[in-house]
Amino acid sequence: MYKKNLLIALMLSFILPTLMTSSAFAADKYITDDLSVYLRRGPGPQYGITGTLKAGEQVSVLETSSDGKYTRIKDDKNRVSWIESEFLSNLPSLKERVPALEQELTILKDKADNATQDKQALIDNYTNQLTLANQKIADLDKTNSELKTQSNEQLSQIESMNNQLDEKRQSLILSWFLRGGLVAGIGLIIGLLLPFIIPRSRKKDRWMN
Repeated sequence: MYKKNLLIALMLSFILPTLMTSSAFAADKYITDDLSVYLRRGPGPQYGITGTLKAGEQVSVLETSSDGKYTRIKDDKNRVSWIESEFLSNLPSLKERVPALEQELTILKDKADNATQDKQALIDNYTNQLTLANQKIADLDKTNSELKTQSNEQLSQIESMNNQLDEKRQSLILSWFLRGGLVAGIGLIIGLLLPFIIPRSRKKDRWMN
């Protein structure tokens, strides 16, 4: 029984570190930019070098050593080896990122230029609308002034016509008054003369009889 438990303990002592240092799935990482790294047979400098990887190359992470200093990776040539963990990065190399960044910068610059152009076009549109509005206001003011001038001229003409009409009325009234007075005067004169004219005629008639 004791030997059996000892055997189980020894097996666990070998299996647990392996389980603890193994990764549950492979993850993609990148070799850092400023160097080339050596590939080793195992997780330590005592293991032989099997090759190198250039900066920026993409690898798949398989597992990490218990102390975290070494990582077992698989490169694009399907080589499985160990490298120092500090030489791995979560980001692609600058060599790969720079074109993408330049493209993104170009896109942002184009958007900024387009935004500036759109803003300028909007300003120009508002300016044109304001100019047209001011022109319409000026035209309306001019038309209003002309209408006022015409209205004043028409009022002056109406007033002049009214004055002429009043003068004609007064002249007509005076004319009729003078005519009436003349007729009345003539009638009065006739009335005064008739007694002198008619009786003489009668007397002459009597004398002739």
